[in-house]
Amino acid sequence: MVMFMVDLISWWYSRGWSVFLSGLKKRLGDTFDTFSIGEMFRTLFKPYRQISAGADGTAISNAIDKLISRFVGMFARLTLIIAGVMVLIFEGLAGVIVAAVWPVVPVLPVFGIIMAIVGVTF
Repeated sequence: MVMFMVDLISWWYSRGWSVFLSGLKKRLGDTFDTFSIGEMFRTLFKPYRQISAGADGTAISNAIDKLISRFVGMFARLTLIIAGVMVLIFEGLAGVIVAAVWPVVPVLPVFGIIMAIVGVTF
């Protein structure tokens, strides 16, 4: 049992950090890919699912149709970019909080036992 605890503590304060940080980096990258933030920026002013523009009608109606399609595309892509950035910020802040608490977690059970022996209640 003592050897297990020593292995756990040595992992927690050495390799555990790198496992946690690489997992956080992977999650942030996956979120960036899920929301396709880079692709959304590259195609920000492209038309949104323009199917019928130019098929029939006058040049003015086709131009208006294309312009409206571009505004709809821009609005949809900006919405996805903003949502993706908000999720990235939330995940990043959660990662910072976990990283700040990480060194303390192994000693919390010991601290709790000492508090119970002393008689601290909430």
